[in-house]
Amino acid sequence: MNKKIVFLLLAFFITGCGHTGKEHSRFVNFIKEGNYSAAEQLTQDEDFYMDEASLLVRYFELGSLHYLKGEYYQALQNFDKAHDLAEKLYTISISKSVLSEMAGDGLAPYRGEKYELSLLRFYQSLTHYKLYEQGYYESYKIKEGDQEIQIEQKDLSESEKRMHFNAARASILDWNSLLTTYKNETKDPESFHQDMLAKTFGAEIHDIYATTGDRQIARQLYKDTEKLLDSVYKNYPSYDEKNTNQLKKYAKHKGKDLYAAAAEKENVKIVLKTGLITPKTAEKVDFIIPIGVFLAAGSGNEIVSCLGTILPGQKISFEIPAVSQPEKVKEYTLVVKDKMDKKILSVPMVLTAPVSETAYKEYQYNRSGIIAEKSARLASKYAAAVVSACALYDPDNILKLLGAYAAFAGSAKLIEATEYADIRYWGLLPHAIFQQSVKLKKGAYRAEILSEGKSIKSFTFDVKDARPILIDLNIPNG
Repeated sequence: MNKKIVFLLLAFFITGCGHTGKEHSRFVNFIKEGNYSAAEQLTQDEDFYMDEASLLVRYFELGSLHYLKGEYYQALQNFDKAHDLAEKLYTISISKSVLSEMAGDGLAPYRGEKYELSLLRFYQSLTHYKLYEQGYYESYKIKEGDQEIQIEQKDLSESEKRMHFNAARASILDWNSLLTTYKNETKDPESFHQDMLAKTFGAEIHDIYATTGDRQIARQLYKDTEKLLDSVYKNYPSYDEKNTNQLKKYAKHKGKDLYAAAAEKENVKIVLKTGLITPKTAEKVDFIIPIGVFLAAGSGNEIVSCLGTILPGQKISFEIPAVSQPEKVKEYTLVVKDKMDKKILSVPMVLTAPVSETAYKEYQYNRSGIIAEKSARLASKYAAAVVSACALYDPDNILKLLGAYAAFAGSAKLIEATEYADIRYWGLLPHAIFQQSVKLKKGAYRAEILSEGKSIKSFTFDVKDARPILIDLNIPNG
């Protein structure tokens, strides 16, 4: 191949721009501060994952933002878009390797981490159930060209509410199918392939659905929690002896409650999401290219002489995504009082999804593979850089000799600049998720969530009849 063409190809392959994560970081911080309007405004910025390769992250974040604002219909639209896109990307995953081989991970389509796609099913199910309980689609605005159109609130018919009720269960079945696929794809117990939340929340939805078959499924799901605690989750820091025993006790109790008489069944279900997931960051890795890669790029004494001139003193490195070890989850307590402010009960919230710890463990598991993959890709890029640089090399001409050194140094910097870490991620996932359920009579109640003896969330709710209610609590800064 003509050496000038090689140089031009190299320049094409190593140029390109991906996401630095700055706008995304601001978005996440706005949510922590409770400034949802500023966060929503930021999503209109063209740098906020509007490119086709990053749409999955955009759908994740828009879905979560609308969910936190109680805009469940808009949340579901984005979660469903994320689901459909993830399915398409999964079937054409080979295209990722084609583009990233040429340019870098940040320019390839983001397909989502396994734990993100798992929790997507959780949010779809939860959002469907909230729409079923709420009974309407909220009003919202859409833009058509330069015009802003108001979409009015839509009250749902009984059949439409039932559709969302059924969809909440269907999402649980889809979740189980996804995790079965993950389990069949890997035999390595260290790789993410099972999700505790799919057992505990899935069982709750099956129990609410209340058919004989659904309660049998729920009974098995609660039994499965103990198996996961003793296998997949046995080395999770937050599943210490106290939290492990607490979850096992909770699962056994819930298994018995499945077959309790209607008047005795626990009818108030609580889901608590605290904090936000530990962010992805960039980690610098120094890279030593095997000399054989360079020798393969040329032949004879000339290439050996050229390498001896242009390589000494050249620093070669690249970035990979990393997740810092998260803090151990805090303990939370649910306190319920009646309308006269008399305490009725106080129970611990049960940890069912240490999300940040899952993300950390998955990155620790994948780290060596990420490094190996990038190293192999970079070797070919640097070999092309050598061909281009050595085309200028002349040991008897000091200017050409220095030109070759400078050419390789410049190419190395460009390559390193484009090999930034792909730090796209679902930033509004919670740090941890907890569950609990209690039996309460009809009436109005006040409740609060305590942590370290302090109230961090107060709320009210009504129990109107025997039909179970699902209380969803979100504390992004908790």
